[in-house]
Amino acid sequence: MPGLTKKKIDAARHPDTGQRFLRDAALRGFAVRLTPGSKTFILEKEIHGRVRRLKLGRYGELTVDQARDLATIKLGEIAAGKDPAEERRRRRQSITFHELEQLYLERHAVHKKSKKNDVGMFNKWLADWRPRRLSTITRADITARHADMGAGGHTTHANRMVALVRTLFNLAFDWGVHPGPNPASRIKFFKEVKRDRFVRPDELPRLWKALQNEVNPYVRGAFFVGLLTGARRSEVLSMQWADLDLDQALWRIPDTKAGRPHTLPLPRPVVDELLKIPRLEGNPYVFCGRWGKKNLNNVSKPWRRIRKEAGIHDVRLHDLRRTLGSWMVAAGASLPLIGKTLNHSQPATTAIYARLELDPVREALEKNAKRMLTYAKKKS
Repeated sequence: MPGLTKKKIDAARHPDTGQRFLRDAALRGFAVRLTPGSKTFILEKEIHGRVRRLKLGRYGELTVDQARDLATIKLGEIAAGKDPAEERRRRRQSITFHELEQLYLERHAVHKKSKKNDVGMFNKWLADWRPRRLSTITRADITARHADMGAGGHTTHANRMVALVRTLFNLAFDWGVHPGPNPASRIKFFKEVKRDRFVRPDELPRLWKALQNEVNPYVRGAFFVGLLTGARRSEVLSMQWADLDLDQALWRIPDTKAGRPHTLPLPRPVVDELLKIPRLEGNPYVFCGRWGKKNLNNVSKPWRRIRKEAGIHDVRLHDLRRTLGSWMVAAGASLPLIGKTLNHSQPATTAIYARLELDPVREALEKNAKRMLTYAKKKS
């Protein structure tokens, strides 16, 4: 029987029902499957005692020579121990990136303090991968995305993106929804330079004046508290009246990044500012959100407005936390005391912080608040 040729395939009639095959005499297992509506190149081969039929492509989209070359490649893979049909079946059954994202948020991220950051990463940098099956996401895809983000000036986010995708694929393997390998493994991160920005003495009066000009009392109060306590943004914005003992000037932060409650003495200027905050009936939060519902959430827009007025365009919200530590160092406070104030969680210093009482922390904060505001008022 002569081998498959274009002439022979063109001349073959489609069956009215079912299927029939034109087989190649030169390459065993290589054939064309004829159905009522199509002519398709296939490869049949016994693998592990079972006959596998692998679709190579439709006639017309592939020439006879192209299909025969592809069949030869697949036969080589089979000889090397692979099962192309089984691998394709697994690819078809692979879950999508969005399905894995949902599993991650439900099973894993629910226990993380930084879940909100992960959701932001998915929405901003990985949303276009959601329809794709995990088997189609390659190392080349991830390295290209990492490089593009870095070229756009987002090197830190690029590194976090790779770390998140790496974790996703590791969990997918553990959960049995993707066999591996992990396409995000061994991707080299960009070098990250830690920020050392804080509000300098010449900038503080301008910031103080801009804060005083803020008409929203909740926004103004939140930034004021953040500046003079060094608390994290999420801690400040989620502050509730039940967490405060203004008579004793104490703030108990129940949920911190360190995973433990943190009691923070409040300097007198902070207490005075809190006493000015309007309380809304039925809202437990100190810094109320829009329409008086729940709490302030996204304060990026007012912060951009305030820092523009103050002329400190490169100061980020987290830099206010660093500002407190820097000013306390300048005031002579010890590093362990500052660690206690900022609720750091480094294992090497936690034991030292735990032995400190609240009174030294209170004294340091009072001294620092008085110094900062005296300077600010004097210069504004």
